[in-house]
Amino acid sequence: MRFIFKSLAIIAMSVTVLASVPHTTKAAAFVIEDNDDGFTVAFPDSWAKVQNQKSDDKLTIAGPGENNLASCRVRVRDDKRFMIYPSQKFADDIQKVGFSKEFWQNYLGEYDDVEIDAFRDGAGLGRGHASMIETSYTTAEGTIAKKRGMMFATLYGNRVYIVDCSSEETFYDKWRPDFLGIIKSVDFKKVDHENLNGNYRDFQDDKDVVIQNGKKQEVYRF
Repeated sequence: MRFIFKSLAIIAMSVTVLASVPHTTKAAAFVIEDNDDGFTVAFPDSWAKVQNQKSDDKLTIAGPGENNLASCRVRVRDDKRFMIYPSQKFADDIQKVGFSKEFWQNYLGEYDDVEIDAFRDGAGLGRGHASMIETSYTTAEGTIAKKRGMMFATLYGNRVYIVDCSSEETFYDKWRPDFLGIIKSVDFKKVDHENLNGNYRDFQDDKDVVIQNGKKQEVYRF
């Protein structure tokens, strides 16, 4: 899925370039392309890039206002457990096995008073099959606050992508449309082909090629 702002200017830049652009720059949205981790994301120009907190945080942005604690982050983790399986064929099954309820239970383990308000398998994030939750929790470090959030997770190209958006609990409904827009804007650099054979013809259905070398015992089939 790609987020498009019709009839409005868009500023596109890499994470490193964005860091050097003054916050006074005006546009409909910032579009960040992270070539190292293979994702793009768009967010309103009223939001700002802030410092990452965790080792797998690749981008953290904060909404305007001091007390609502609205933020989103994109997290990326290497995960090669499912490399043996054709990703396009088994992507839906892989999501349900590796990135479903148990995944979120582990992910939310760093918080207190966790309640999962909504859960769904079979969602989407960028080009990947995803699960999603809406959850309430109390932070356990930094600014202690009661928060509510929306989170999506998918495996694509042997990387786990997690988009984690949250705000102070009483402001959640206000920020939910922005969260949805940011999450819908996420896209990944294409690494998996829709067809098992890629751009080659479907040679697996071809008839046998018979090579005969004069003697019956020297006939080879491929």
